[in-house]
Amino acid sequence: MTTVIQRLKSDQQSELQPSKTKDQAPEICFNQADFWVNWEKVISDNCLDQLAHQGWVVIDNVFSEKALIALQQESGFIDYRAAQLTAGIRQSQIRGDNIRWIGKDCPAGSFYLQSIDALSAHLNQHLFTGIRHSEAHFACYPIGFGYQWHSDNPAGRDERVISAVFYLNDDWEAADGGALEVIDLQDCLHKLTPLANRLVVFDSNLQHQVAIAHRKRYSIATWMRRDTLVPFVE
Repeated sequence: MTTVIQRLKSDQQSELQPSKTKDQAPEICFNQADFWVNWEKVISDNCLDQLAHQGWVVIDNVFSEKALIALQQESGFIDYRAAQLTAGIRQSQIRGDNIRWIGKDCPAGSFYLQSIDALSAHLNQHLFTGIRHSEAHFACYPIGFGYQWHSDNPAGRDERVISAVFYLNDDWEAADGGALEVIDLQDCLHKLTPLANRLVVFDSNLQHQVAIAHRKRYSIATWMRRDTLVPFVE
């Protein structure tokens, strides 16, 4: 199956592709093969060791350029809603992102999740993680917002095994803020810049936060879970 998406002619998409004008935005055709990743090659033995002993790893240039552009475009087309905490309460002083869960109406996002499922199988084989399915949502942090320290498993829960964040903004600089800050299994702090086509993979129990963004920040938040798949409802 081949999917065609036209670049969104809006301020949102201009944020994602600041080097291109609206009139220069071409159509992009993509299919599942564009999202294929050789995880055996990308996740080397050293990466597996780092993930096992430190709890995190960074992988740059994960997908093809076509796949990246397709995800950037789709993140501009969708309608976002304000994210909430576990109790269903919106507290912007804690969490300021807007989200859209990836479902069947997100073709590029669905191909992304299929690739993440392949990564999950690779981690199951080598690290015995017991992952059974994955879920993800597009996230947009407006200027002036972040997400305070937390882990991806609320107290008393352990369904999420591995978390991952994939970044969508081109030409991100340190001055733009929005870094992912992670405390690893050795209690060391790491500040990771949200560069386009970068995937950060980490233990879902690690404490982490998103620093305040000084530019609109787009990403895909992803979780690889050990529980039974529940039918998706937006």
